[in-house]
Amino acid sequence: MSDQVVDLVAILTPAPGKKDRVEELMLDLTKQVYKNEPDVLRYRLNYQEDTGEFVVIERYSSKDSHENHVKQPGFQNLVKCVKEENLLSKPLELKILKPIGGHDSR
Repeated sequence: MSDQVVDLVAILTPAPGKKDRVEELMLDLTKQVYKNEPDVLRYRLNYQEDTGEFVVIERYSSKDSHENHVKQPGFQNLVKCVKEENLLSKPLELKILKPIGGHDSR
């Protein structure tokens, strides 16, 4: 079991005409994460207008909490819907980050 914080960014690019459906699923997931996953320290959904991408900034208290997150029903539902409804124009992009400087807040 690891106790090191895990930071990552997930980028979802909706297929043409699928933005609203992806947003609906992601907003539902953010609510489920907040309610049911206390070890998820940050789960912020953003939308980048110029690229049409959803960008999720995530922080987990440990590697185990991230592994638990992907097993949760809400996340599994997102994966299922993305596949069955062909919601993304390209595969989910996941960037696991290694902090090298700066600060989180003042």
